[in-house]
Amino acid sequence: MQTILEAQASPDTSNRKIAGISVAVLALLLLIYFVFFTGSSEASLASDNISIGTVKKGSLIQDIRAPGNLVPNQKQWISARANAKVEKRLLEPGAKVDAGSIILTLDSPDLIRAYKQAKIQLKLVSSQLNALGEIQKTAMREQQAKVSILEVEKEQAIDDRQAKQKLREIKIIPGFQYNEAVLRQKRLTLELDIERYKLTQLPQLQTSLLKVEQAKLEQQQLQVSLLSEQVERLNVRAGMQGILQSVSVEQGQQVAIGAELARVASQDNLKAELRVQESQVKDIVIGQNVVIDTRRSKIIGQVSRIDPAVVAGTVTIDVKLPASLPIEARPDLRVEGIVEIQRLDNVLILDKPANWKQTKNAFLFKYDGDALATKTKVSYGISSVSSVQLLDGLKVGEKVILSDLSKYSQLDSIAVD
Repeated sequence: MQTILEAQASPDTSNRKIAGISVAVLALLLLIYFVFFTGSSEASLASDNISIGTVKKGSLIQDIRAPGNLVPNQKQWISARANAKVEKRLLEPGAKVDAGSIILTLDSPDLIRAYKQAKIQLKLVSSQLNALGEIQKTAMREQQAKVSILEVEKEQAIDDRQAKQKLREIKIIPGFQYNEAVLRQKRLTLELDIERYKLTQLPQLQTSLLKVEQAKLEQQQLQVSLLSEQVERLNVRAGMQGILQSVSVEQGQQVAIGAELARVASQDNLKAELRVQESQVKDIVIGQNVVIDTRRSKIIGQVSRIDPAVVAGTVTIDVKLPASLPIEARPDLRVEGIVEIQRLDNVLILDKPANWKQTKNAFLFKYDGDALATKTKVSYGISSVSSVQLLDGLKVGEKVILSDLSKYSQLDSIAVD
């Protein structure tokens, strides 16, 4: 028979003790789980360390923000019209210019020499045309004189034939003399017909020759005009009113035909080019209102063009701006554009929480204003850059904590000190 001490030290007794301890530990772990992971207890936050938002009723504008630049609607590149050397830089970028403002002066000896030769050739062609006109006048007078002389000679021949015919009838002269008179009359008649024909055709012939020489003169005048324009363009002018944006050459530099010299852009007639993420551009249509933020002013414009191409993950849209712009507006100024996609009036709105994600439902901690914030399920509608529409779960005037409380998502409530 076992003694009391033996019974207490038996294996069955030890196993029961171990089982009892295990049950106690398990119960403690379950208690810790329910306390810390089922929300049965509260965390505590200092009110100074959290951001509180209030539910309001008003208008919500769904919009898209995109960076961009102001770009002139009117701009032009100025290029060299001849092989030349830069003689002087008279204006620097940033200068205000009008159409006649000279930016650069160039020097081109070959062009100037060709221009002088063309002017000499023009004088020669003009003199030849004038000489041809005088020659044709003389030729016309000579032809008219030939016709007149032949007319007189023909009349004389007719009289001579008639006289010899009478003498032949009375046998005073032999027959061959009469025949000679007849043949002479015929010959003069034929010559007169030929010269009269020449006289009638001469004006047409002379006109054709004058047209040929006139065309040569006009061709040479055109050549002189083109060279004169090229020589004049050695004084590189702005060509339009605006601002000089860049000068691409230096004094003494040799430039070829077509080389870029400068760029001028309109200072007042501007548009905005915004670079929108390709995933957002699907919501943008022509005519939508856009707010252009210059950091000093806000300008209201409208979407006027959407580029069909995607470049580096963005799509360029053009924004038409009003004629009157703020003083700081200038070409290439960096701006931010806010495109108004949709506008909802008289809806519940709330500032976006810190951990905002595009979702239909979420949980926020509604703050009672004293010491407690209770987890509340809310439903979202559309969102803007800074605000979100509330469809359900909150009312006007109620307050929620906007700070990031994701680490307290398992709790049902939070104490606010």
